[in-house]
Amino acid sequence: MDPMVWRNTMGQFATGVTVITTLDQEGNPLGMTANAFTSLSLDPPMVLICVDRHSATLTELAATGKYCVNILEKSQESISRQFAKKGGNEKFLGIAYHAGETGLPVLEGCLTSVECVVEDVLEGGDHLVLLGRGLHIHTPGGAAEPLLFYRGKYAALDKAGA
Repeated sequence: MDPMVWRNTMGQFATGVTVITTLDQEGNPLGMTANAFTSLSLDPPMVLICVDRHSATLTELAATGKYCVNILEKSQESISRQFAKKGGNEKFLGIAYHAGETGLPVLEGCLTSVECVVEDVLEGGDHLVLLGRGLHIHTPGGAAEPLLFYRGKYAALDKAGA
């Protein structure tokens, strides 16, 4: 299977956009954009994220054993783009965040954020699948809409059919 054909085919599925945050071993914030995220279980509350094996964030994430999933709001496309770049904690320059209950960076203005502890790590081709147990939820409230990714581009909900 041609990888680009596969990527374009999988791009037919609209996904939400998240920024996964964690801390390095010195306590500095790290993060990366991810759309490979899903709810896994209600009891216990679990989610999963898929992280490229070559991601610099993965090494630190595995070392700390915890991460925060920040589900982005439609106005946060620039945040998604900033965290999609390579680099370390400079991704946080100009980004408003606070320390959550576990000390993890929780981004301001998101639809919701979930602090998790890693329960298991599974092999997944060129990615690792991190199963996380939800520990704390941060939901600011309001009627915001999600930032979506579809066919390789950012997208919004079509309210015409609602």
